[in-house]
Amino acid sequence: MLLYALVPTLPRIDWETPIDSGIEDYIKRSSEIRKSRMQELLDFMRAEYPDLRESLKYKMPTFERNGKSISFANQKNYLSIYFPEESFIRAFRAKAGSIASGKTCINLKDKDKVPMVYLKTLIKKALADKSKRN
Repeated sequence: MLLYALVPTLPRIDWETPIDSGIEDYIKRSSEIRKSRMQELLDFMRAEYPDLRESLKYKMPTFERNGKSISFANQKNYLSIYFPEESFIRAFRAKAGSIASGKTCINLKDKDKVPMVYLKTLIKKALADKSKRN
């Protein structure tokens, strides 16, 4: 506390802030449809993978497990979901060809009908433990 007395303009640190508040704040600043989609995927990943490491990397919520990561990015006109490999994007295009995508990301516009069940399946495959595969 002496430090704050010596430098009164120093911002105070709230040690009670939850670790994941950066991700929660990121989601709260999104449009309603994107907020809903991100929260649904976040809840799914947290329930499915208790060992998931969460962080903000490159100003994006990033979720890591087994050396693989999934990231969300709230873009100007859409929500991007980044996968670790291009093969996941090819699989998604085969199922939902009308939704825009990049080399390793899916771009979900607010008006797009998103096959969330299939998207969750891809996330499960992307974060799966490779040692359990045959």
